[in-house]
Order: sequence, then C-alpha cells, then structure tokens
Amino acid sequence: MSFSGVAVGIGVVQTIVYLLFIRAIDLYEREPLRYVVPVFIWGFAVATTISLVFNTLAQITFASVVSKQAASFLTSVFVAPVVEESAKGLALLIIFVVAYLASRRRRLIEFAGVMDGIVYGAAVGFGFALAEDILYGLQFGAETFLVRRILGGFGHAAFTSLTGIGIGLIPFVHNRLLKFVPPVLGLLGAILLHATFNFLATVYGPVAYLFMFLVVIMYLVIIIVWLAIERRTIRGELREEVEKGLVRPEEYAILPTYFRRTIYYLRLLFTGRLGAWFRVRRLHSAAVDLAFAKRLARRSPAPSRVERVQALQQKIVDLRAQGASQVST
Repeated sequence: MSFSGVAVGIGVVQTIVYLLFIRAIDLYEREPLRYVVPVFIWGFAVATTISLVFNTLAQITFASVVSKQAASFLTSVFVAPVVEESAKGLALLIIFVVAYLASRRRRLIEFAGVMDGIVYGAAVGFGFALAEDILYGLQFGAETFLVRRILGGFGHAAFTSLTGIGIGLIPFVHNRLLKFVPPVLGLLGAILLHATFNFLATVYGPVAYLFMFLVVIMYLVIIIVWLAIERRTIRGELREEVEKGLVRPEEYAILPTYFRRTIYYLRLLFTGRLGAWFRVRRLHSAAVDLAFAKRLARRSPAPSRVERVQALQQKIVDLRAQGASQVST
C-alpha cells in the first residue's frame, strides 16, 4: 500500500477523535480550545522540528564512533526521550505561564490540577505523534503509518501527560521554593516512560505495546481518582455556599455529579428552554469554578486567590440577577 493523503486523513481524524475524547473526560472544568489547539500545533510542528534536528545530530555523532545500529539504539533510548519530552514540555510551560497571566485579569486559573495536565500533555503529544507518524509513513509506507497509529496512538500523549501533571500541580504547592519540584519530577517521569518504551521497542519489539497498555491503565486509575477528588471538592466547598443562599439546594444536589447535570441540561433543551439552558450552564460553570478556586485559596490564601473567590461569588449573583430580570420581562 502506498502512502497517500487517505492514510494521512485517517490519522488526522483519529487524532481529532482522541483529542476530543481526552478533553471530554475532564468532566467538571473543560479546557478552552484557545489553549488546547496551540499546544497541539506546537507538538505537531515546533516540537517535531526541534526533535528532528537534535536527534539527527546525536545519531550522526554516535555513528562517528560506533556502528550505525548502535548509534540508532543510543539515540532512541538515551537522547530522543530527553529531547522530545523537553520540546513538548516547553509548550506546556509556555501555556501555563500564559494561562497564569490571563488568570490575573480573569481571576480564573485555566491550568491547575491533574486533569488539566493530562489534557494539555495529551494535546501536545497527539500533535507530535501525528507528525512523527507521517514522517515514518513517508519513509516506510502506509502500513507502518497505520500500525503506529493503531498501536501507538496514545504513546506520546501518555509520556508528556506526566509533565503536564507536574505543571498542573504547581498552584497546589504552597512553598514558592518548592514549586519547581512537581514539573521537574513530571518531566523526569515522562523521560523515563519514553526511554523504557523505546528500549522495549528496540530490543523486544511488540512487548513495548504491552508496556504502553499498562501505562494507559495507570492513567485510567489516575483519572478516576482525580475525578473523585474533584467531585468531593465541589460537594465540600459549595456546602457553605448553600448555607449562604448563593447556591440553591437543588443545584447543589446535581453539581457534583456530571451525569445528573447532563440529564438536567438535556431536559431543558428537549423542552425548548434554550435561554434557560444557556443561563444555567454559565451559572453552574461559575459555581464549579468557585469550588476549585476556594480549594486553592484554602491551601494558600494569597490576596489574588481570595479576590478570585470573591469575583466568582459576585459573578454567580450577577448571573442569577440577569436570569431573574429576563424571566420577569
């Protein structure tokens, strides 16, 4: 089978499905596409270019002193993981800084927590994997491209998600001197996972994909645990908002449970209450943001975090007032 636009099209569609799926798993606070898409593009274009240059230089250097096969092994196991994970991780660091600066104006952190790190890490990884697989397809044909797409589609996403998790945990570290520890550990973990996979693929072949399957299972456990933590956070942090009258009891009953909220939204849509659907979704989103903002403020009551909590509380008041005025008119 010759490598063609059809094969590339299949890979692109698969990548988009993967990306939307990972983003959808973030049940309570989905990441905005204005951040996710640039990270994906970085992985596809920038990180791939950086890695191609440095990996090629490393292989040429090794080949001058050892055999071509040994040079390929050394580059794959000891150089490529470091170069590629650093290039991909740089995108996550940049988007974290951009999101942090934006949060000072909007009073809402868009990159905080395990799920955020997984989403952004997966986005840059999916972009990188697609570009890399296209290069392999051009070199070895459509069969190689499709096999890599089917068996290794989540590889780079899984590796870089560890870096993303580390960066996403920065807001939860109270001591400023220790804020660098989670992202460094995350990057080292990503490099180790990547190096292990490349070693197994080089030495044992298909065994590497069994390793990748175990890694994906590990991520499923992490995601389930973190979503349970977020659900408990929403329930715990909004309890006093119910007592204050800011959140209504019936809203409090459905906010921690994604599926109950979804059923409620669908009921509004099917009964033709489109305006109510739009207002309620905005209000519920602000309430969930408030729960997470309170969690951060409770861990580190910096003035900016306290202001963020107050701003979200006022936003809920304003949204409820807007809804009341529209109903009365």
